[in-house]
Amino acid sequence: MAVIFTFILCVLIWGSTWYGIELQLGIVPKEWSLAYRFGLSAILLMAWCKFRNMDLAFSLKQHRLSAGLGLFLFSSNYFLVYTGTEYLTSGLVAVAFSLLSFFNIFTGRIFLKSPIQTPVIIAAIMGIFGLVLIFWPEMESLSLHDTTAIGLAFCIGATLFASVGNTIAGSDSAKVLSIIPFNAWGLTYGAIFNIIFALISGESPAIDPRPIYWISLIYLSLFGTVIAFTLYLWLMEKMGMARAGYIAVMTPIVALIISTFLEGFMWTLPAVIGLSLVILGNIVMINKKQQQQPADV
Repeated sequence: MAVIFTFILCVLIWGSTWYGIELQLGIVPKEWSLAYRFGLSAILLMAWCKFRNMDLAFSLKQHRLSAGLGLFLFSSNYFLVYTGTEYLTSGLVAVAFSLLSFFNIFTGRIFLKSPIQTPVIIAAIMGIFGLVLIFWPEMESLSLHDTTAIGLAFCIGATLFASVGNTIAGSDSAKVLSIIPFNAWGLTYGAIFNIIFALISGESPAIDPRPIYWISLIYLSLFGTVIAFTLYLWLMEKMGMARAGYIAVMTPIVALIISTFLEGFMWTLPAVIGLSLVILGNIVMINKKQQQQPADV
């Protein structure tokens, strides 16, 4: 049951971070909020490694691997998706990023020689199509003749970068490393890259005095980054990156459930059908895993 529990926990945490990110908007430029988030995450996980006397001595090759993880999984993809949200509604962003479940299948095949399994593809297609139905009112406004196309390009690019980061984490070179120190170094490099991107953006750093900003920052750093990404890296090792990528399909569902109670989101018939497809796709994916490795589930 450990794999299923971890999968559900990642979905719940990342699904709730959508609301946490909204609380970050306002005074602090988004680029600097990202730098603060991953900087705090790196400090927290490094401190934990020191407290637990974990080995942080990495070779030059392992540092390059950690830097790649930081660049693609903890930095550039976030910078691109945050930029894309300036042109797209949240629903379109969710649908675009759900392509991670699909990209992981093929980047895993290209870079890691992972087999492509039909049930995983079916689950990914069902999940993406389900999200399209859920966000259909927003999908109807999609036009490739205005700035929406620009936002879509940013978000798809972000998803592809995240998938490349997944392949780095799923590589044989990464699998021999302890997950927590590897994640700690990846977050450290990610924080450095985020600071660089923030400086390049031309935005000046700022401090938000509101308590809600700092509460959301701590939640995003500790739960949304340190805990969730550490669990996710473990999950990829146990479940495979293709199936683990289905989390990107499930997290918008949690976000919508939260929105139902806090923001008054109204469920339509297409949305209910879409939710059913997402859940069914998840069942297809989980059942296939159970058939292959019953000892892990």
